Amino acid sequence: MANVLLLGAGASRGTLGECAPVSKEFGKQVTTVTKWTEEYPYLAVAIQFLSQRITDTSLKSWALDKVWGAIDTRVKLQHIWGLCLPGAPFPHIVKGVQRNDWDPWGIAGFQLVCLVARVYGDDLKDKIKTAAEGNGSVKTGLDKLEGGDCVISFNYDLLAERILDKLRKQWASANRYYQPAHGDDKILLCKPHGCLSWKGHFPEKECPVEILKYPMPEGDIHPEVHPCLTAPVPFKSEIIDWALQLSLVPTFFHLLVAQWGFAIEYLSKAERLEVMGYGFPPEDLHAHYLFAEAAAKRGKNKKLQIEVYETCEQRFDKVKREIDKIFSPSGCSYSCEYKGEVKG
Repeated sequence: MANVLLLGAGASRGTLGECAPVSKEFGKQVTTVTKWTEEYPYLAVAIQFLSQRITDTSLKSWALDKVWGAIDTRVKLQHIWGLCLPGAPFPHIVKGVQRNDWDPWGIAGFQLVCLVARVYGDDLKDKIKTAAEGNGSVKTGLDKLEGGDCVISFNYDLLAERILDKLRKQWASANRYYQPAHGDDKILLCKPHGCLSWKGHFPEKECPVEILKYPMPEGDIHPEVHPCLTAPVPFKSEIIDWALQLSLVPTFFHLLVAQWGFAIEYLSKAERLEVMGYGFPPEDLHAHYLFAEAAAKRGKNKKLQIEVYETCEQRFDKVKREIDKIFSPSGCSYSCEYKGEVKG
């Protein structure tokens, strides 16, 4: 296990352009969706409500991580704040079905998942196909990988999968049954935030997660069947509330846990880490713990070469500070170098 390629939203943004927004650009990109406030009314009302509580937030411009995190927090702290959402439509209509047993904040979160599927799934299919044919930074990085290496993608889209297929690389998705063997000829793909191609039933009952070859179209999504995603929020119910998850969605729980577990294992043994468009955001505490655990497991003798692709050197300086916060406490040996921007 010599190499790990880490992909963040900036990798897709640099490869695909404005149609694949990073978190802070998400709200602006959504304004290109005709009458989005009418198509996603609960989400629109929630953002209007949150605009008085989160800086730089309005219906015309909002950050995906901040809004998703705020919605998640309102639900988790409902016994403090309650679940009232002033201005939310009533009766509650979810995908054409009246669901008055759902709270308006929960519906806002569900509509956000639908919008994520639209922006990073439906709207990117053609762009990703073109990128797989090209010679951008992500394709170059993936082409360097060999059996026993690992890709960790925090993105919901299928850019990495499509390019790996185009390169005719042998790869496998992380799951609880995966057994890395000595001399393994496959590249392992870990997606700690889930993927738009993971079709889940909520609750699962007799329907385990199905891994599709394509992102779930927004039109196929409804409250009981939707992509298995986890938000970039500080406390992810999908992996920390294990008793509830095992009773309702056991295969999704085990699938998601495998992504995080294998990511830590491969990072702890890597000789080279290539980071493309990922800024180690403080909002994602679990990811910070993941990297810190991997750094601690490395010990002090095995050196890690970190290469960072970012939009500019000023941005690199910010990312390096986050890297230092994660890797310095463990005392592990590492170097960090700026390699330029991600290009399509």
